[in-house]
Amino acid sequence: MKIFTIITLIILLLFFTKNLFSVVEKENYTIIKKIEDIEIRQYKSSIYASYIPKNEKERTNSFKKVASFIFGDNTSSEKISMTSPVVIKIHNDYEMAFLMPEQYSLENLPKPVNKEINIYTEPGSLKACIKYSGYTNSSVENRKINELKKILLKYNYNHENDFEVLVYNSPFDFLNRRNEITVTINMDIKSKENISSIKNIYFGGGCFWCTEAVFEQVKGVEIVASGYSGGKIKNPSYKEVSKGLTSHAEVCKISYDENIIKLNELVEIFFYYHDPTTLNRQGNDHGAHYRSIILYNNDDEENIINTVKNKINEEKYDGKIITEIKEFSNFYYAEELHQNYFKENSSQPYCEIVISPKVSKVRSELNKYFKN
Repeated sequence: MKIFTIITLIILLLFFTKNLFSVVEKENYTIIKKIEDIEIRQYKSSIYASYIPKNEKERTNSFKKVASFIFGDNTSSEKISMTSPVVIKIHNDYEMAFLMPEQYSLENLPKPVNKEINIYTEPGSLKACIKYSGYTNSSVENRKINELKKILLKYNYNHENDFEVLVYNSPFDFLNRRNEITVTINMDIKSKENISSIKNIYFGGGCFWCTEAVFEQVKGVEIVASGYSGGKIKNPSYKEVSKGLTSHAEVCKISYDENIIKLNELVEIFFYYHDPTTLNRQGNDHGAHYRSIILYNNDDEENIINTVKNKINEEKYDGKIITEIKEFSNFYYAEELHQNYFKENSSQPYCEIVISPKVSKVRSELNKYFKN
């Protein structure tokens, strides 16, 4: 009976909390088209009231800072209807932004008493959007951003890297919360010149978690996907690969813009970040699926890879490199839990003990190739 009473009280509390404030869902866009799991939207010009947290710790106070403005902490002591969604601008230090109701302009909108609240107009733009539900956090957001990037890359759309999180009816909708990730795009499909500048190369240097963690931080790398290649079995599972039943290696597909970084530079990073002199082994990771391998697409790539290998082999490894250099055939995406592993599990012991030192080492040796 007590449990039933508590549950009833919680439901009532959620209901009254949600209805205590005026929350207006504002869809200030028109859907242009749908591509797989994303929508292409034309957004109208909007007025934002926003707050940019000074550091990561302060992010939890961002909602409260902006909410105080719309609840009356302004020059007119006026309560402003809260709009939905709330926008979190990941690209701008997790700026928390509220869309102002349509009846306001910059001239008639009350001014915030708190000088840290910024009021500005954002012009209309074309954006790609991917939806998801439930509570959002950096781990989920990174995964959805990566999904969105892959679809845009597949259909050759440019994006501005200005990713935002849209949270609907926050914080009042505790159940079935709707979230979205958006990014500004150019509707014009990339020119042939730009399309041709996106290339793929396939690197295996032990555990693909390590390879992914390194190359996600490299300038000009668009997408890194973990998977299996170099063997003969179609659509292998992690369990099959790990047991040595497939001849596949753990490999990452590196999609890069050769206008920003060249293949020879990526190959240099490859030979520096792992040990290419140990057969079927990286540290404590044993097995043929952990072998050092590069899979090339054509003769030109093979020549570049061998040129860099021979140079580094002589300068750094005393002729001991045993990396397999093989023509590419097929790449099979690994299970979802293996994608973005380091980003989502950086505090795990394997990440702290094995991956982080590798990333730090190669960044210190080849810092010019890495993003700040």
